[in-house]
Amino acid sequence: MHKATPATELCLDVARATMRVQPTSGGLPLASTVGSDLADILALELASRLAAVMPSALVRTIGEDLLEGADAIAEFVYGDAADKRKVYHLVQNGRFPAFRLGDKVCARKSTVLEWIKQQEESGTSSDR
Repeated sequence: MHKATPATELCLDVARATMRVQPTSGGLPLASTVGSDLADILALELASRLAAVMPSALVRTIGEDLLEGADAIAEFVYGDAADKRKVYHLVQNGRFPAFRLGDKVCARKSTVLEWIKQQEESGTSSDR
């Protein structure tokens, strides 16, 4: 079991509430219809799916998702634009999810967040 983040906790709360809400058309809540155990299983699955799309769902335009330049990427990942050399090193070695727009190295925030999540789940890390 992975450590729950605030976002996954929120997704789980939403999923659980969805299973227990009374339909507007009348009838019983889904949890009452399928049973509490199955409702919990369905809530976990729904929460997992919500968490998977959450970062991209929060972004309204590609521009909001785009990190343009090593400075912006370093600020987003390390909290300091001065760490741009680390970004260049990771990109040059193919160890970071980046692409180029002309001569600028760029990355999508949502892709970086997913990459970090995969790093956490696999227990691997890259050079800082």
